[in-house]
Amino acid sequence: MIIAGEILSFIAAIVLAYSTFSNQKKTIMWWQALNALIYGLSNFFLGGYTAIISCGLIFARNILSAKNKLTKSGATLLCILMIVIGLYFNNKSWLGLIPIIASIQSTICIYALKTAQQMRITLVINLLQWVVFDFSVQAYPMFIMDIIIIVITSINLIRYKNNHKTKLATSQH
Repeated sequence: MIIAGEILSFIAAIVLAYSTFSNQKKTIMWWQALNALIYGLSNFFLGGYTAIISCGLIFARNILSAKNKLTKSGATLLCILMIVIGLYFNNKSWLGLIPIIASIQSTICIYALKTAQQMRITLVINLLQWVVFDFSVQAYPMFIMDIIIIVITSINLIRYKNNHKTKLATSQH
């Protein structure tokens, strides 16, 4: 069972890494919805029941965001559900709180932030939380990929910032 969970977490990680190359929030959200679906399934095999619930809600949130239908009340409701359901299914003591906190953090940011660059920053902050959880539930491929995705996303943040500066400098001449 653990091997199936690790394989699925690796596939989910590839999908998440791929999402960081998009320059459109909508595309990022579609890829990250797929990531949440696969990662939720991997946690079924790894026994991370709080993460399964969080991933289901993240999937719904990302679909709503991709369709531009994530409202303030919808984001609030998702956060409340993440807390209530997450606490109910928490079988990992304090570790089970990490997916809840990470999911709420990203829900607030996805609702409030609009650009792909802002989404990259949100992803780095979010993945720092998942690194701790993934290591703790032995989702080692996802743990490693989280670190790799943090590096890739950080590079994309710098690259985008440098490209944006170059375009501004070019347009001013």
